[in-house]
Amino acid sequence: MAKLKLDDVPTWSEVGEFLDRIRALYRKREISLRDFVLMSLYPTTGMKTSELLSMRKGDVDFQQGIVRVGSGEEAREVLVMPSILPYLKDYAKDKKAEERVFGLSRRQALNINHRYTEMILGRRIRVASWRHAFAIRLLETVRDPSICRKLLGQKSPKVVSAYQQILQRSLKEELIKSIGG
Repeated sequence: MAKLKLDDVPTWSEVGEFLDRIRALYRKREISLRDFVLMSLYPTTGMKTSELLSMRKGDVDFQQGIVRVGSGEEAREVLVMPSILPYLKDYAKDKKAEERVFGLSRRQALNINHRYTEMILGRRIRVASWRHAFAIRLLETVRDPSICRKLLGQKSPKVVSAYQQILQRSLKEELIKSIGG
């Protein structure tokens, strides 16, 4: 079984709350467009920090709302939510096709994540935890582990099995709560 650190994974309702609050901060001009786009992509794409930071403008199909991640057999397509796509397009508009969209170091991206997760959710959430939350939600809605594995770019089915166990535990807890047990 894959050993994943899942103790700080936000619930999907926390993800929704985070996205609403980060959007509100941007609309009030309290955060930059860059930070808003980065912090909106983390929880909604399942992309790793390295994937987001290596994303070039030419990797994004703005018509289809798809980002091509990786190359060769390892390549996959990641969907950008329609509500985020116009902001990504606006942020990347002055960049050349071969230019990286964010131009940040890994440390800078992690610091941005920590700043906003502490500010909005009251605790630091690791970047990997956004990916885990996305994966669990994906598995919850798609229900096919092989599709989830492909969409996440996972080679091993063990990781998706770990997500399945978390999902089963969550469903059991929800059922017990809903029937008053």
